[in-house]
Amino acid sequence: MKLSHQLAALSLTFLAIPWAGCEFLRSNEQTLSQLQEQSLKATGQAIAHGLYNNTNLLYPEPKRAAAPFNDRSLQVHRLTTSPILDGYFDDWPEVEWRRFGTTRRPLDLRLGKHDSHLVIAAKVADDSKNYDTTTPGTEPSGDRLILVTWLGNQRQRYVISAAAPGPFVARLLGRQLTSARSSSIVGHWVDTSSGYQLELKIPLAVAGERLGIYYLDADEGGISVRGNIGLIDTDAPPWLIHTTADIDQWIGRYKNREMSVQILDRWGWPLATVVEAKKPVQPTTFWLTPWLYRQILGTPPLASEQKKTKAGQLVSPSITTAQRGLETEETLATPEGMKTRFTAPIKSPEGVIGIVVTESTRNHYLAVSAPAFEALLVGGTGALILCYVTVLIFAIVLSRRITRLSTATQNIGSTDTALPLDRFNDELTQLTIAFNTQLHQQQQLQAYLKALPQSLAHEIRTPLAIIRAAVTLLADNDQPLRERQQIIARVEGGVDRLTQLLNTMNEAHQLEQIMGQEPLVTTDMSALVEELAAAYNVTFPKWTFAVLADETSVVAEVSPDLIVQALDKLVANATSFAQPGTTIVLKLSHRGLWWRLTVVNLGPPLPADTNRLFAPMVSLRDKKQQTEGSLGLGLYIVSLVAGHHGGEPWAHNLEDNTGVEVGFTGLLR
Repeated sequence: MKLSHQLAALSLTFLAIPWAGCEFLRSNEQTLSQLQEQSLKATGQAIAHGLYNNTNLLYPEPKRAAAPFNDRSLQVHRLTTSPILDGYFDDWPEVEWRRFGTTRRPLDLRLGKHDSHLVIAAKVADDSKNYDTTTPGTEPSGDRLILVTWLGNQRQRYVISAAAPGPFVARLLGRQLTSARSSSIVGHWVDTSSGYQLELKIPLAVAGERLGIYYLDADEGGISVRGNIGLIDTDAPPWLIHTTADIDQWIGRYKNREMSVQILDRWGWPLATVVEAKKPVQPTTFWLTPWLYRQILGTPPLASEQKKTKAGQLVSPSITTAQRGLETEETLATPEGMKTRFTAPIKSPEGVIGIVVTESTRNHYLAVSAPAFEALLVGGTGALILCYVTVLIFAIVLSRRITRLSTATQNIGSTDTALPLDRFNDELTQLTIAFNTQLHQQQQLQAYLKALPQSLAHEIRTPLAIIRAAVTLLADNDQPLRERQQIIARVEGGVDRLTQLLNTMNEAHQLEQIMGQEPLVTTDMSALVEELAAAYNVTFPKWTFAVLADETSVVAEVSPDLIVQALDKLVANATSFAQPGTTIVLKLSHRGLWWRLTVVNLGPPLPADTNRLFAPMVSLRDKKQQTEGSLGLGLYIVSLVAGHHGGEPWAHNLEDNTGVEVGFTGLLR
């Protein structure tokens, strides 16, 4: 796999950043959701406990709490204003119609309560209209609406009929009770293309807590009945399901909160409702944020929404569970967004008498999490793109650098002599420098090996020629003894030169082998140089040796034997160029982590390329000096000692070009 592909695969680990952010937001969402659920639960339980001690708020008529379920009971809605009794329903709020009868011949009822009156709206489908033409005091004979109330455990019937469209007043049917006031029941009758429309108003004191309504359709085929009770029913009419001012006032304390509250009776009919306070939604800069929030963080399991039956009851699995006496917590999706709902039963010694439902939208804490999510979305995406682009650029640059080095490595020896360097100055650059150093040393070695035969031939040719000439002369026995002795001396000189050559080469070879095994010990370089200067004054009496040191004591980890050997070579080199009677200076200096040991002598200046001085088998001496035994290996040994101490050889001319300074550096370690 290419390096760029490896880095691209490695950059996939950057995905851990948004993953960790999403995990944090998910954990934060769970925490906020739990806080919301705890708030809803605490409120629901508080309401249930409060109504347990005030059952009269739920059931003003205590008998209704224990009465069996009757699906023909009528739900009464609270009206903020009283509709005008004109037979038209445009001033009614949007409340559900309750239908009785068949689809073809229905009776639709809508009941409302305003102040102390019950308002009833009715729509009747009747193809054969038959108005009441009887006189007051007689039994009505046309189409009519019958109201049945229950007061004092007795039935009271009121008939509503009209001879023509317009206002009407109800009449009593049968025996009149003391509390019955038929004249208080008034309304308006309207004729429509499909039948009739009626609006009427009855005092709550007259209606009571039960009410039966049915319509008598009188035509040529007889009489048909449709309503929540029948014509011959004698039992108490169904209950009126309505809220009271007391429970509205009691639940009003929960208004203007970030939750809605519903109180249901034991069968699921709503008795009181507080709507959740609407707060302005804080707009986000990115309209997809809520959707992405849900897609990334996930959607919790959703429960089913409440449904309303034809009778007006609210039904759902949570309400059914509460009717069995158990609490439930659930999350559901609504047009307003996701909601959290808590449903709790209202218990009494007789069992469950009601249900409390508290719910709240999640938009409140989504508004808290959305900015953080949006910042994570935008910032994280930008960071990922930046990281990917950065890694891609880095991979491309690194790949090109390695490719260039690979190409240059292949071309070494044919077109290039060194690997190209770049400006990054990193590990790869340092590796290139180290490789160039090794390459330079290898090139020097190759040059040395190429020059070695010629140098050896040059060094060996003269001694061999001397020995060959001497052997030829010695073969002639006519030479005098003195000449024979001179010839033998020449032979011995040639042999000594060959011996010196072999010994010097062997010394250099042995020095290279033992260099890595020579231990470094802590040594006072200043004292060592002082001792060597004193010894050189005895060994070389024609010259004066002096010591020049920057500090009185320079302590470093060195190999003293190798230092002495290198300094011997430098001093021997200096005596071969300096005139007798001059002073040769041993100079020791200290610079930061480095020390430098050099020998300064008066004499001819060095050539421009001083690096050649330290190559093996290289000598810059003239012919006269070469005959004295120089083989060009002394300064090469100095370079080996310098490398062993982490330094390098060093050679410069003096500023006035009257002499030279040659030596080497080392690391203090």
